[in-house]
Amino acid sequence: MTPTARRAARTTMAFAVWTLLTWATRIDNVWRDDSVSTGGKVGRTALAGSFVVFGLVTLASSWRDRHRRSHPRITYRLVLPFAAWTVAVWVVRSVGIVTNDHSTAFVVVHLVLATVSIGLAVLTVTRLRRALGEPDVEGERQAPAAPAGLEELVDG
Repeated sequence: MTPTARRAARTTMAFAVWTLLTWATRIDNVWRDDSVSTGGKVGRTALAGSFVVFGLVTLASSWRDRHRRSHPRITYRLVLPFAAWTVAVWVVRSVGIVTNDHSTAFVVVHLVLATVSIGLAVLTVTRLRRALGEPDVEGERQAPAAPAGLEELVDG
């Protein structure tokens, strides 16, 4: 595995773990809040659950890439919608949080969560693109790995 691919795998795992911790905490907070109706809790849990699913699937895919030393193409295809969903939800949530009547501490905490989440999403996509053959840090192109099982066609 190239240094570029290792960085991509580490960043992808960090993005997935951060997302899991953030949104699993959200689910716990939702169900502890007695001021929210059951329907409200279900809706909020569904949103948070979408992130938990994305996080688990991405973590598993990245773990597989890293330990099998395989090409991160599948992980990249998973991360693109995951990153887009992360950015979209946090932008919308941030506007709602800032414009509603919340304490300054609440707003600051959630804007930090949003900034870290969006930053990790963008960094993960960027590093996976580099691992897939975009110029790496030194400006050299990484050759994409041949799909498994087709090596004999390439050699023959």
